[in-house]
Amino acid sequence: VSSAWSSMFCLCSVLLSSGLVASGRGLFASVPSTASTSALLDRRQLLQLPVAALPLAAALAAAPASAAVLAGYGAKLNIPDAIKVKIIKAKGLRATVRQSAQNRRSLPMDPTPGVNNYASLTDEVQRTKTIVLLPLIAALKELTKSEAAAELPEEQRKQLKEQPLLLKGHVLELDQALKELKFDEYKSKTTGAIYPGGKVERELEEVCETLDDFVALAAGQVVEERDGTQ
Repeated sequence: VSSAWSSMFCLCSVLLSSGLVASGRGLFASVPSTASTSALLDRRQLLQLPVAALPLAAALAAAPASAAVLAGYGAKLNIPDAIKVKIIKAKGLRATVRQSAQNRRSLPMDPTPGVNNYASLTDEVQRTKTIVLLPLIAALKELTKSEAAAELPEEQRKQLKEQPLLLKGHVLELDQALKELKFDEYKSKTTGAIYPGGKVERELEEVCETLDDFVALAAGQVVEERDGTQ
């Protein structure tokens, strides 16, 4: 077990330090200019990652990467490892909500009006919002003020600055979903997508999509405007 964890630790360290972590539509990317500039993450940071993030990193490592694609990533705006870790935790939170809400419904539910049958999950989302999502909003806003961000093409630079504002809006929508205890399974009327974690999961999906867009824009890529359909 110790050997397996050690291997996973090294794998995740390399992936995170080189920016090669993917989830959903985006890649977290900041390829260092030389191997000597790539520093491994602190062991404590990796120990704090959600378990859901580890198979994701392992699966990515097993897939061959295109050198042409990698060469274009991270050239415009370097994203610090501390922010990458928070992005992974944000994505892990959505996975937690999705699975935990389903698990809770497999147990007896209290029918008393006003009772929060998802109390522990609500607390977990609130805690992660405080220590991950809110600091991310501030950190991304600071990145948009960097000299590297100023070198991006005008339209991409404009979109980059919009992402922290969009992220803040999604967090406010998340607050509303939590207030209304929206953990029951939800089906989107426009896309037909099913969210076992309810509208709370849907709002977290939008958080993750915004983070993906920020990373893509930081790499100098074009990002299409999302329609925000529910």
